Amino acid sequence: MIDQKMIARVVGVVCLGLTVACSGGNPGLPSGGGGTTGSSETGGTTGGGTTGATTGGTTGGTTGGTTGATTGGTTGGTTGETTQGDGAIIGDGPVVEAHLDQLQIEAGEVPLEVLRSHGELLFTANFNTLDGAGRPEATGTGADRSMRMMPDNFNRISAPDANACSGCHNLPRTGGGGDNVANVFVLAQRLPFVNFDGGEGDGDAPQTLTGVANERNTVGMFGAGYVELLAREMTADLHTVRDLALERARQQGRSVRLPLITKGVEFGAITAGPEGTLDVTEVEGVDVDLIIKPFHQKGAVISLREFSNNAFNHHHGIQSSERFGDGVDHDGDGYTNELTVGDITAATIYQATLPVPGRVLPTSPEGRAVVARGEELFTGSIDAGGFGCATCHVPALKLNNPVFTEPNPFNPDGNLKPDDVAAPVEVDLTMEGPGPHLARGSDGSVMVPLFSNLKRYDLGEGAEIELNNEQLEQAGIPTSHWLTKKLWGIANEPPFLHHGRASTISEAIDCHGGDASASRAAWASGTPEERASVVEFLETLQVLPEDAESVVTFANDSGVMGDDPAVTFHMTQDEIVAGRVSHEELFEHGKNLFRASFNALDGAGRPEATGTGASRARREGNEAFNRISGPDANACSGCHNLPRSGGGGDNVASVFVLGQALPFVNFDGGEGDNFEEHTLTEVANERNTLGMFGAGYIELLAREMTVELHALRAEALARAEVTGRDTRTPLIVKGISFGAITAKADGTVDTSEVEGVDADLIIKPFHQKGAVISLREFANNAFNHHHGIQSSERFGDGVDHDGDGYTNELTVGDITAVAIYQAALPTPGRVLPKDPEAREAAMLGELLFTQIGCGTCHVPALKLDNPVFTEPNPFNPDGNLKSNEVEPYAFDLTTQGRAPRLPREADGSVIVPAFTDLKRHDMGPELNNERKVQAGIPTEMWLTRKLWGAANEPPYLHHGRATTITEAILAHGGEGEEARERFEALSDAEQNQIVEFLKTLQVLPEGETRLVID
Repeated sequence: MIDQKMIARVVGVVCLGLTVACSGGNPGLPSGGGGTTGSSETGGTTGGGTTGATTGGTTGGTTGGTTGATTGGTTGGTTGETTQGDGAIIGDGPVVEAHLDQLQIEAGEVPLEVLRSHGELLFTANFNTLDGAGRPEATGTGADRSMRMMPDNFNRISAPDANACSGCHNLPRTGGGGDNVANVFVLAQRLPFVNFDGGEGDGDAPQTLTGVANERNTVGMFGAGYVELLAREMTADLHTVRDLALERARQQGRSVRLPLITKGVEFGAITAGPEGTLDVTEVEGVDVDLIIKPFHQKGAVISLREFSNNAFNHHHGIQSSERFGDGVDHDGDGYTNELTVGDITAATIYQATLPVPGRVLPTSPEGRAVVARGEELFTGSIDAGGFGCATCHVPALKLNNPVFTEPNPFNPDGNLKPDDVAAPVEVDLTMEGPGPHLARGSDGSVMVPLFSNLKRYDLGEGAEIELNNEQLEQAGIPTSHWLTKKLWGIANEPPFLHHGRASTISEAIDCHGGDASASRAAWASGTPEERASVVEFLETLQVLPEDAESVVTFANDSGVMGDDPAVTFHMTQDEIVAGRVSHEELFEHGKNLFRASFNALDGAGRPEATGTGASRARREGNEAFNRISGPDANACSGCHNLPRSGGGGDNVASVFVLGQALPFVNFDGGEGDNFEEHTLTEVANERNTLGMFGAGYIELLAREMTVELHALRAEALARAEVTGRDTRTPLIVKGISFGAITAKADGTVDTSEVEGVDADLIIKPFHQKGAVISLREFANNAFNHHHGIQSSERFGDGVDHDGDGYTNELTVGDITAVAIYQAALPTPGRVLPKDPEAREAAMLGELLFTQIGCGTCHVPALKLDNPVFTEPNPFNPDGNLKSNEVEPYAFDLTTQGRAPRLPREADGSVIVPAFTDLKRHDMGPELNNERKVQAGIPTEMWLTRKLWGAANEPPYLHHGRATTITEAILAHGGEGEEARERFEALSDAEQNQIVEFLKTLQVLPEGETRLVID
């Protein structure tokens, strides 16, 4: 049971002397709640009168103070929330607590900064059921389907597949592109619930992974406002030509053929007949309606508004009133007007005003000369000795008027149109919104250096990485046709190509065919130095830091000509042992490895090996990635990024655990499926990504508990040997009971009464099953499984186990660095609500949390005797560096871990408020959804979730299917059933108090030094 004195000591640690009045129970218990501190990552005041508008998570204040905001957007449903004081919600609430009124926007009553702030909130919001997230009775196209509820509320293929827009759009920061792990399965949203069983969810037809949808990588949105304006002007030009042809044909009484040219880009020709007919057979690179559609990689979406309306419904099950009707609950989730017309305007303006990408030039004159030569080759015609790339990737297009108006005059039905509003929103992109900005010319125009002509081309087929790989035609566009990629920002938004299968720029260029064949041939005929200079030029096209003063900045040369590996430096274990590497250098190297978007030059991919290391038939090119069996991601931070790098993940990044044992899952029963029939629900165990903050303390706790368990086993064996009788010994460590063992006089041990830990009595604190011993083991596993990066300590020094031509892809020292990085990440803390009634509710909720038995498993704190982290772990399994093989590296988490850190007690120990017992429990039938047994652990058994940091790392439960804290609590069964029943027996107000307390447990803003903020 929980020692109440321990709880009081936790308060001293967590609250750091903060005095909070308590009513009843133990004096000094910490209070807390939702709300944020105003950081860019966790929300707070973002300007323009917006009070507490969050940018993600389930916590935060209210946008009720926003000029033009209303609280009548999302309606319906029973939320159970209580509103107190100044409007703060006690308990679970929607992420978007207030909605914008379009009429107030049109009346000029909503300032631009408020529009952008609210748009950012919508773009980063981890929507939950109280926002109306999910679409139980509708597909992503809006068609009817049979009711699908938890755990069928998400589907990684047919969707809803994500919690937030920023779950995918986050490279190099929010608004950018995405890791391959976040790829979208375009057109699968037409199906009710893809399971690859040929049933109703599959449209009553057999499906395969490569045939059910078109897998696409996420494209960045920086500079999107300029792109939309260019498309509008080009559309207007084309329509003018069309109208002129019709007028001339009518006047002259004969057919008139006119070329379709706008901004120097040719779109074929159009022929008008005297009777008003149009022959569009010569139109090229645009639909016959002559509307330039600059979004989607097929060029299938007209505007940011259309893109937003589509995506909110497809990916999140959030249905806007302008698309589905005012007051209409189209998807049967009990909510209407989930986003208002004003909300969509705000989301559009936020994207339209994202900064433009720029250039990062080498600091050295020699480096700049190489870049200049590369740009000359890129832009030069083939006849003049260049590569002719700029024929399609036009360096810049002239925008006559950079004032963005919303809505778009060419919007299709289902989206707001100019005739629907009294006055459009107007934003001068050269002056308003965050920088850097593009400058106007003397005539008021702007040259937009997007490196695209916004035209579609046939890119051919037959390349090593196939571009004509899709089996489904989208919007009538041939499968081999693609919109010319906008290259600005490309260098720090990898991977490349529509499907993300190219991990280097050279690979992407090599795959061009069809209309680009001549340019590719010119590129191929160039010298290695010439090709490298072109890559050097393209590497200057980057998304710059927000509010950069100029669109051109400078940085040191990488030292590598052409494509670079993501990791240009490797660390040896000998350097670490010899003390030639500082702790800061070790941490930074580990951080770089954790954030690296690995490419082929790092050895990324595992052509001849599965994620378990078994051999497989060679898979490369388009089959270098597989979202189910892996490799499935480019970077660790591709999944671990909530609320920032190192944290948990959006459902879009959920991992299909044990799927990596198969060669290449395609659900066709072939070699890649091991000649077995599989379905999505049974091929693997889909798991949400857990955060790593505070992981060093967790591993140390597990080590100490393991040592104590082993000591109890040794003592029992010794007594049995001395007495000659069976000796039964309870296994209780740090106040946690793990059952009992019986030692036999013959030296054997009966482990049949052991509970919540394996028979080896090693506490395994990582993975949601409690199946991984250490951060080092976790890293070695993940690098191979997810990225195809194989460490020398796991696969052998100098061994190319996966047949990709690279050995020692990560050194022993590299793995040490990434383990130290994760171990030294800050600890989560508390965010206390400013509202006094919410703060009191959180305080009472913490008392109730313990009183109803939640703290029996979610133990508020465990005592760590020694906070000095040593690497490697003494209990590491084979295939991982062990402590007897090397002099361990040691550092003190309380002084050398990243802030905020936990303090030592007077006796040198540390109280770790992780809210877990590090024990597995039977969680009952509702959470027993998995079909595959991992590491011999029964499917109903789960490691007690660490609750510190949970509030701003949604969603919840092992599979991420709970979007609110209450939903997660109500799913508890088995050993958690009594606590759940007590929770259900509480009044609504008391339930909300518990939730309010849990909302205080947050990952704190980067750079925060305090463990408690308010």
